[in-house]
Amino acid sequence: MDEDYRIGDLVHIPQAVELIDLIDRHGDGAQLSIPLRVQTTQKPIVGIVAEAPRNAGYLMVLCDGDIWSVRTQSVYSVRSGK
Repeated sequence: MDEDYRIGDLVHIPQAVELIDLIDRHGDGAQLSIPLRVQTTQKPIVGIVAEAPRNAGYLMVLCDGDIWSVRTQSVYSVRSGK
């Protein structure tokens, strides 16, 4: 399911999802770079969308004090019940 994510949205990141630390060398988001670090979540966590999706299939989220690239299909929107 494709979501429309905006900066500041909360997202649920399940256990065993890869968080990738990338530098966008060109600043245009057109291509992913070689990762500096890769970390796998050990438990479900909540992140904040730091940048609207620009890279095909990846979302930039703030979690555990760092900004990570996460596959959009690996996260779920946290919506308040209305």
